[in-house]
This record gives sequence, structure tokens and C-alpha cells, in this order.
Amino acid sequence: MHIERTWTISGGLILLVAILLWTGFELTPGRCLERRQDRLLQAAGDRNWKRVRELMAEDYRDVWGQDREEAVTLASEGLANFLALEIFSEDTAVDRRGGEATVSALLRLRGRGNAVGEAIISRANSLESHFRFAWTRKSWKPWDWKLVSVSQPEIDTMWTP
Repeated sequence: MHIERTWTISGGLILLVAILLWTGFELTPGRCLERRQDRLLQAAGDRNWKRVRELMAEDYRDVWGQDREEAVTLASEGLANFLALEIFSEDTAVDRRGGEATVSALLRLRGRGNAVGEAIISRANSLESHFRFAWTRKSWKPWDWKLVSVSQPEIDTMWTP
């Protein structure tokens, strides 16, 4: 009986330490930022604009001069041309300095849509430069990252008057 109790207590302590270590890793600001970036791409691919808006800072402003509402409206109009869409990143790099971070990634699209949707996929997948997502941590909480800006040099050039 004493041996079973010892094994139970030892097993419980090992499990508790494993949970604490896992939680400590999962709640690091860097890991939380990576999950936020993944959720942003997933929400955009799912056309869940409420979730996209929640991940963006109220003071969002991109290099094209759009605020949060204008960026979400434009994205929703463009991505309405798809029946199914997956947005994924390649060659991702994170540069985090305190409460500010930049995620740099090539974005790729895969899906089915109308003719406009197919043109969007073709153009997006032909971009050779990385998108840059600027994030700011809004509080002491490691998961409180908000998107404050997005840029992409090839699109900058394409949209410059």
C-alpha cells in the first residue's frame, strides 16, 4: 500500500512538473506571437472577419494608408471571390524586441474561386518579397499581441501612383 501511494505521488509530481514546463513554453511572448500570426492567416483564409478584426490593433495603419476597418473591408471584398481558401506562410522569420515584433514571411494561397479569385491566387503566389507584419504587445500578458501594420514591397510599388 505504501509503495502504491509513493508511485502515485511521484507520478503526480512528474505530471505537474511536465504541465508547468509545457505551460511555461507555450506562454512565452514569442510562442504566443507565432500563434497569433497563425490565427490571423487562418481567420483570413476562413473569411472570419470578426476574428481578423480582433487580432488587429484599434490604431492599425498600413503602408497603403488604410486603417483597420478599411483593411478588413478590402480583404473581405477580395477574398469573397473564393469557395475555399488556405493562406499559408513560407520562409517565416520573427524579429522580436520587447513589446514590438516583426514577422516576415512569404505568403502563399491555395484554393478555388471564380476568375477574380484565380487571378488573386496567381498574383499572390508570384510575389517574391516577404510580407512584413508589425505586431505590438498591448499589455503585460504574453498573448496580448495586436497587428499594427502590414507591408509588402512589391504591392507598395504596384499601388504607388
